[in-house]
Amino acid sequence: MDPINGSFEESPDGLLHEAKGSPLKATCSMIQLLGVAKNSYLQTLRQPVYGIIVLVTLGGLAMAPTVTGWTLDDDNKMLRDLGLSTLLIQGLFLACFAASSVLNTEIDDKTVLSVAAKPIARSVFLSGKFFGVFGAIATAHYLAGLVLYMVIRHGVLQAAYEKSDLTVIFLGLIPLASMLILGAVLNYLFDWRYLPTVITLFLITGSFSTLVLLAIDRDWKIQAYEVTQIVDPLPPEISDPAMLRGIVEFRPDPGQAHLTGHKGVIVRKLWKGPITEQDLEYLMGLSSSIVWKNDCRFLADKAREMQGSEIFKSAILVLGALGLLTAIALAASTRLGLMSTFLICLAAVGVGLTVDHIIRPIADSGATWARIAANALPNFQMFWMVDALADDRVIPWSYVGAAMGYCAVYSLGLLLLGIALFETREVG
Repeated sequence: MDPINGSFEESPDGLLHEAKGSPLKATCSMIQLLGVAKNSYLQTLRQPVYGIIVLVTLGGLAMAPTVTGWTLDDDNKMLRDLGLSTLLIQGLFLACFAASSVLNTEIDDKTVLSVAAKPIARSVFLSGKFFGVFGAIATAHYLAGLVLYMVIRHGVLQAAYEKSDLTVIFLGLIPLASMLILGAVLNYLFDWRYLPTVITLFLITGSFSTLVLLAIDRDWKIQAYEVTQIVDPLPPEISDPAMLRGIVEFRPDPGQAHLTGHKGVIVRKLWKGPITEQDLEYLMGLSSSIVWKNDCRFLADKAREMQGSEIFKSAILVLGALGLLTAIALAASTRLGLMSTFLICLAAVGVGLTVDHIIRPIADSGATWARIAANALPNFQMFWMVDALADDRVIPWSYVGAAMGYCAVYSLGLLLLGIALFETREVG
């Protein structure tokens, strides 16, 4: 019997049941998945520990320029590394606490029965929990990323002649700090929950402040987003601007445009990212002049020192690592409590950061167990770009895409493991 385009089938008792694999069943499963994900997302945001971890993270990032101002090397590199580490640690704690709260605690308290007893597959239930928890972690990661941008833009005052970036202070830190007071006022007047309200205000204010800061420089002028290097003069071999291939552009000084061997500057737009080694070799090969080669090298170094786009890519990769941690924490929470889940996640990060340095060389020497371990263990080093940033390397977008693909596949495997563990878990 096929009353509605094959969506139902008749059972031996004469009743109509939804056919397996029907579009209606898939739609219902998707609605259930989104419902569980939304509920888990809001449940995580309302946890007091979530707000505390986020506020501590933001406070730590705001204090980072002071803490990192005592190194014997480049303080701003230390600031960058500390900021990315803070993002990872925040995600680690949130993944453990959130996964334990939305799953293990509900199982122990039998409150999961209110959902699991309904006609919803446990696989759909656990998948919804994953997306909800990861969404909450991504929200915290986004907010911390905004503050990290403000902090890195301000930088560390390494000398007495350096001045604070007033644009960051007046448009970033002060508005965010004022949201703490506004949250308390809203809590008093309307009985709104303080921590979720403050985080929501932070998201709105932080996003707007960041957009404004992206548009202006520290002198309150429109941001140019370019680096320049004086060229005196442009080598005669470069007679056509097309020879530069858009890697850089040449701007002659006033009154020099009509002369051979123009004086001016070569310009690199920062939105194009740092100059790659291949592009740099091409530019240097346009002329045999040592001065031209040095000018190209100086411009490439200036572009790489900015590292804005590379830090952005690094933060995206850290989010991929947090996706893996969420899947690990959720799979562990189907059977274990908070502390056990935390220790497993901590061990996974520790081992995952050493796979390429310890296990991979052993695997290359021919050890079978090392090859299996190197491929089976989560490789968190793939998402950790501190070494690449320290060497001023360019992180290709193709690499970011490959790493996020690895995150998706590995997280899917962990989620399937969690579903298998949850299917046999007694919840009654």
